[in-house]
Amino acid sequence: MKQVYYSMALMLTLVLSVSVFNACKDNDNEPVTTISLDKEQTESLNIGDIVTATVTIVSAEVKTFTYTKVVDNENGIPVDVTANLTKDGNTYTYNFTYTLVENDDLHTLGFEFNVVDKNGLSKTASLLVQTNLSTRSAFVKYDWHITAEQWLGSSVLTEADSLKVFRFYEDGTYEVDLSAQYAAPTHHFCYWVYKETPNNGDTLAIVRMIRKQASGDAGIDEYYDFRIVAASESEMTMYWDLAVFGLLDIQRTFTSQPKGAFQPYGTAEMQTQVEAITALHCDSVDPDLFVIE
Repeated sequence: MKQVYYSMALMLTLVLSVSVFNACKDNDNEPVTTISLDKEQTESLNIGDIVTATVTIVSAEVKTFTYTKVVDNENGIPVDVTANLTKDGNTYTYNFTYTLVENDDLHTLGFEFNVVDKNGLSKTASLLVQTNLSTRSAFVKYDWHITAEQWLGSSVLTEADSLKVFRFYEDGTYEVDLSAQYAAPTHHFCYWVYKETPNNGDTLAIVRMIRKQASGDAGIDEYYDFRIVAASESEMTMYWDLAVFGLLDIQRTFTSQPKGAFQPYGTAEMQTQVEAITALHCDSVDPDLFVIE
């Protein structure tokens, strides 16, 4: 009887051993999970262009597949696109596309692709996106100052204007350092609007600067449109009108400089004074001014 039990136990052990061996053999045939891209970086692209990349994954089974936008080395929220994978045997592919949006060219931009297989193994591949700086983004990247202003061939650049430094922000606001010498609470600098005008003759784009102007105890909206006819990272040529004085087509040369010391309104005391004037608060600007026809 003991011999029968022994034989049955031996047979069961052999069966289990064969099963484990076959399972190990099957696992040995499974590919090691890998992920790759058809490129490590893109060519130089403009805002509005489409970033494309083909992702290839080799794996017995993909559990999750995500991509993340990386801006200045900081990862955003992962986007799960597992359901968008195309499978052919142990090979999975994904055709990635992304349209470059405003301000993308102001940062180091990339995308990180991550796959996790059924065993929890995680693999990652990265794509660096190269961009050309747009004219709009050039306003934000640098500080700007007026180096020339001419009307009918004569200079009309005042000392006060020559000392101004303009700083434009990604969120559409701007400030002006008036210099301590010309600090004054007469305006609150509010917003800037940029619009490209490819079908408007030699005008490449229009930049509108909107501010609140003190008028007695009230504040009124004031804005000027600058018609850009030549633009680079270092210098822009634009025309604008000071219609109240009959000055039309004033030519302004706007020159960039690296961002450095900057004090809105000229002094900290003047900045505090301007921001305390309720009538000059920017939140009362007419929203219609944000649209350039």
